[in-house]
Amino acid sequence: MQPRPPVMLERLRRKVLSPLFDRLGYDLVPAAPDWSHRPTSPREVATLLESAAAILDRDFAASGLTPDGDLLDSVRQFWALIPTAPVRQRRGGSGFNGALQLYVLMRALKPDFVIESGVFRGLTTWVIRMARPSAKIFCHDPDLSGLQYRDPQARYSTADWSEADWSGLDPARTVAFFDDHVAQGRRVVEAHARGLTRLLFDDDAAGHRIHAHGGPAHPTIAMITGPEHSPEPIRWTRNGRHFEQPADDALVRQAGGLIARAHAFDDLHRATGYSPARLTYVALHPAGGGS
Repeated sequence: MQPRPPVMLERLRRKVLSPLFDRLGYDLVPAAPDWSHRPTSPREVATLLESAAAILDRDFAASGLTPDGDLLDSVRQFWALIPTAPVRQRRGGSGFNGALQLYVLMRALKPDFVIESGVFRGLTTWVIRMARPSAKIFCHDPDLSGLQYRDPQARYSTADWSEADWSGLDPARTVAFFDDHVAQGRRVVEAHARGLTRLLFDDDAAGHRIHAHGGPAHPTIAMITGPEHSPEPIRWTRNGRHFEQPADDALVRQAGGLIARAHAFDDLHRATGYSPARLTYVALHPAGGGS
């Protein structure tokens, strides 16, 4: 399990630092990951795990994917594994639900090569390693200074993944995972140009929900694959900044023609109580193909 903060430090936070930050308009909370809070009675643990497995089973069917063995067994394995995660994060990055989805998807997709664009503190790299111990992982992030977990076998780069030479990788044995707050339509086009057909996206948000997400990675997969919208652009504000997704966007049309199948997984919150996840599986038409 994750170590608890020292008692004296926790008292200092509650009695002195938190009131001070409150007056300044900020929240000061310990960097405890959501999975450090968990049921311990056997019946409630079983209910949580069985509910999550049932939802994941429906999502796998909708994605056209075959799980790696029994999903409930995988969920149980993850439940035992996640307390050993070497990353502590409360805000930003993946929580329990997103990490669970990534774990079972990587086990199902069985990639020998994984391209990870957007690393943050390293939790998702660790999850990928736990799911695919022998995979070669390529981690790309413009800022690697915040890593809490650095995989000893992975290759790290601060260059954008699209600038790397991937000619030595077999696209059929590769999965690309994007959690980088870059336009998801752009990533689809880039991946297709390199022969990749199996993609995972975090933070895929529909137009009416994108204001609540951490980065304006639009057009998102939901915007690209969703029903026809009105000619009105999608507009929103976040942290005082204004954003707009044009109604008639060439990138949406181009990316849409490359996507063979896309499915956004259930956020799992109703099953686990943990922070909602937003993982989407995308299958692309093979290079030279299209809709």
